[in-house]
Amino acid sequence: MTRYLIDIRMMGSVKHQIRMLRDQLIGKFNLGDTMVTPHITLAGPFFCDNEEKLVSDFTGICTSQRKIPGYEVGGYGFFGESKVVYVTITPDENLKQFRYKLSRTLAPYCSLRNYDLDSAEDFRFHATLAMKLDWLTFQRIKWYFRDQKSVIYRHHPIRATLLRNSKILGEYDFIQERMLTRAQALSRATRKRDFDILKTWDDGSWE
Repeated sequence: MTRYLIDIRMMGSVKHQIRMLRDQLIGKFNLGDTMVTPHITLAGPFFCDNEEKLVSDFTGICTSQRKIPGYEVGGYGFFGESKVVYVTITPDENLKQFRYKLSRTLAPYCSLRNYDLDSAEDFRFHATLAMKLDWLTFQRIKWYFRDQKSVIYRHHPIRATLLRNSKILGEYDFIQERMLTRAQALSRATRKRDFDILKTWDDGSWE
């Protein structure tokens, strides 16, 4: 069965910092396939029988977003019941409302999770580092993070990504204000253009 996910892919210095942290955890705790590629989930995973409408709604919501959503990364958090370790994400109001609009638009015909239906204020943004951990490993990692420096970098989410079975189906570039195909989304030239534009900004959001 086809699974969909809408997220924000991490790029630039944040991506590199988290990748280094991931490698440290793998080496120290032998985590193997419990590690995941860090991303900020906006909706899903979910199932949907109308992909054409899904793509149309996703595109419409992205293109109607007037202000670029933003977020800040920081320390580390833990979901005790599910044994998940994550990097904390503090969204701005634009990102809160963007996610909420996605949720309410897709809910009538997509099998969203309960947490996807949370209000704009209650939804917990995060970037998962490791999941499906056993109890002992989870406790050891919690202790380990007491001495770890926070991932600190103010960054704008450049793109919102719609994935189908973990493959990019479409990606919206907020900086260039256009929808990207899978090939364009993975293109170095497209990414370089994003960062060239960010370098002209004065708020320190580029690297």
